[in-house]
Amino acid sequence: MQWEKGKRMVMVAGKKRQKVSLSSVLPEIVRSQGWEKQLELYTLFSRWREVVDEQFATYTWPQKVDRGVLWLEVENSSWLQQLQYQKIELLATLNHALRLSRLKDIRMVLPSGSAEKAVPAANLRLRFIKPDQEKVAAFRRQVETIADPECREALFRLWYLDQACHQEKSAP
Repeated sequence: MQWEKGKRMVMVAGKKRQKVSLSSVLPEIVRSQGWEKQLELYTLFSRWREVVDEQFATYTWPQKVDRGVLWLEVENSSWLQQLQYQKIELLATLNHALRLSRLKDIRMVLPSGSAEKAVPAANLRLRFIKPDQEKVAAFRRQVETIADPECREALFRLWYLDQACHQEKSAP
């Protein structure tokens, strides 16, 4: 493969084919592999407080999506029982928030270990902490080799959010 001004030269059996922009290929790969639907399901994690009502957001937090089933951790057995009655309504709300995918079911579990060790969802906060400017500059230098400016900027934004968002306990 040869790179030329943000484009990839595709070589097939020693013959040159059309030049393809990396930023145009990546979305197609995501779609063809079926990752687009899976990625959308995981956006529910970051939008949890926006999508569900305050009651769900306070006492539950998503853990994983496995074969169309969303696994939620519920603060305690009392809330688990209460939320079971609202499961169908919650499933409809979540599916309404999705464009491409659908959840088949929701499974609710208690935190592993003792209840004292569990961190209630109400006490978890997402904090945004700006990364050190030296780290930002170093990463910018690393991605300078990517010729496609859209791809380079998308990768930088992804890295920046990964570095800046921290989940931590707050005072009860």
